[in-house]
Amino acid sequence: MHKFLVFAASLLLLASCGGKTADPVHEAIKGEILGNMDRQFSDVSINKVEKIDSTTFRTELERRKKVFMTKRDADSELLIKYMTEGKRRNAEIKSESYRKDLLILNGLDSLESAIAGILDDIAYYDYRFSADAKGQDVNMQFRDAYISITPDGRVISMTADRRDLHKSAGRVIPGYYELVKGAGEDEEESEVIL
Repeated sequence: MHKFLVFAASLLLLASCGGKTADPVHEAIKGEILGNMDRQFSDVSINKVEKIDSTTFRTELERRKKVFMTKRDADSELLIKYMTEGKRRNAEIKSESYRKDLLILNGLDSLESAIAGILDDIAYYDYRFSADAKGQDVNMQFRDAYISITPDGRVISMTADRRDLHKSAGRVIPGYYELVKGAGEDEEESEVIL
């Protein structure tokens, strides 16, 4: 009996020592800071992470449609204005932009049909976090920074200003990035009008 108790205690001790698994959200934040910043950091410590929102594919598609409908309407108004003022070159530019808006809106409808089975799934979560990053020549504090991360741990965007968090979040929609780039649009510039 004594040998069994010693064996069981040893197993419990081993299980408690090495059983820590890394938090995928912390790992995604660390990876983004270590790998995708202009500065080179060698160490990141996460101080606080708070989940503040979640977005479904349906909500993100609606957000993208709203962006391009607003852009289409603005382009249409300017096109009419330039045509009535006789500003042919400006009208040509707005006509091309209007055509791209329509192309993307039609493409978004097609994407919606293509991903109908996952429309109500979570596309990404938004987090507010604080962290300290250290490098050879630089230390940086992230205080109330924001990050969007997919359920599988892929970082969509990270910013210091929450208003900028969703500027490029459309890329989470399968096929969206290719649609926008194929039409010759810049996905971040298109978000500015909201």
